[in-house]
Amino acid sequence: MPNRLIFQGTTTYLSEHWYAKIISPLVEVKKLLQAIYQFLLHLIWSEFIYGKQLENEIESLVAFLVFYLLSLLGYYLRDYIQIILIIFFLIWYLDCWFAKYQYFQKKYKIDIFIYEIDLSKIICCLSLPHTQTQSIFASFSPQEVSYIAIEKSPLLGGAFQEVLDEVWQIEVYLFNGKHFVIDENLIVNESLLTAKKLANYFIVDIIFTHSKGNNSYVEQELKSRTFANIINQNSVGVKCQKKSKKIHIYTQWRWSNTWNFLKMLFEKAGFLLFIIIMSGFMIKLGGLLDNIISVIRGKDDIIYLSSPLVWLIPNWHWRNILELVLVLGIFIYQGWQLSRVKHIYITQHYLKFFVDNRMIDKIKTSEIEASLVIINNNYEILIIGKNKVVNITNFQQEKLAQLFLLYLNEAIDELQQKLPKSLDEKLQDER
Repeated sequence: MPNRLIFQGTTTYLSEHWYAKIISPLVEVKKLLQAIYQFLLHLIWSEFIYGKQLENEIESLVAFLVFYLLSLLGYYLRDYIQIILIIFFLIWYLDCWFAKYQYFQKKYKIDIFIYEIDLSKIICCLSLPHTQTQSIFASFSPQEVSYIAIEKSPLLGGAFQEVLDEVWQIEVYLFNGKHFVIDENLIVNESLLTAKKLANYFIVDIIFTHSKGNNSYVEQELKSRTFANIINQNSVGVKCQKKSKKIHIYTQWRWSNTWNFLKMLFEKAGFLLFIIIMSGFMIKLGGLLDNIISVIRGKDDIIYLSSPLVWLIPNWHWRNILELVLVLGIFIYQGWQLSRVKHIYITQHYLKFFVDNRMIDKIKTSEIEASLVIINNNYEILIIGKNKVVNITNFQQEKLAQLFLLYLNEAIDELQQKLPKSLDEKLQDER
């Protein structure tokens, strides 16, 4: 029997809803359309921009054949295509809503337990929802633990497996390469506090996965040469202003950011725009294919060829307008989020983080232990304190986040060196 419980955490277990099998054909159609969309993006970026050709020509041929078949089907259902798209969107939205509701229910959580058997053996157990039985899924000695990792991961759910949220997962990494997820939180500060308890127990470091910087928390060190190269590129859009008692670091939107901005928006809203435009294009292409098939069968029919660019113009209808307004709304919102100015104001007393004119968070300058940049699906900076973490998100480019981190580290070092020994007592009195 286990001697001592040293940790208890939870992870998410999202089961399939009863309707998952019913809408599975729609899920497969969406996967197919996304595959075609990704194929076309790869074709455009690789061949026309980078001068590279697609490696697998057979896959390319199959994708085009499937695209032609869907175009033919769209032509036959052309009178109902708008209604089909609206119904499809409603089903997709409700599936995401149910999945998010499921995520916040305690009955869909897996309980994780870590027990100390003796000084040479640790076991990890899990308990599935609706059960009291614990099953062992890992066993190792404390000396086998290499480090405790914190990773930001997307949480997928629903029949369509959409990204519902992003969670900070805590993992135990062993020297042999094995690793186990033992806890997850929506807030990075909670994950860090938990990770510190485990790191103290196993006497190992904490490492943020996909992180860069110059401290023990990072996975990859950023060398001074890298920073020097970034500083020479004045178009990245980060400025630093120094006064006698305050340092101000902030982002600036540059014309050079526009191209990366457009690529990012296409990644987030491009598939929806692709569906709207291509629904009309596929109907017209399907009509042409239907005419060709009729001629091949011997029917006396006329094949009318018009410019394919005309096919990309949707038929103006209130449903088309509603769809386009929806897509434009997504573009405008995403652009607004990315273009908002991030401000850091640092004094000997506090570091304050603003977005535009709104203060988001603050931390005592004397309590800052480290800062790092995370290079994952998004670029963000973490400022780690003794008992809290300030999270700066929505950086457009990696080099922009790295330069922001450089100025931030210099400012923190400069102001912490000026801290008097009795500053902690003064700040405590002020609070």
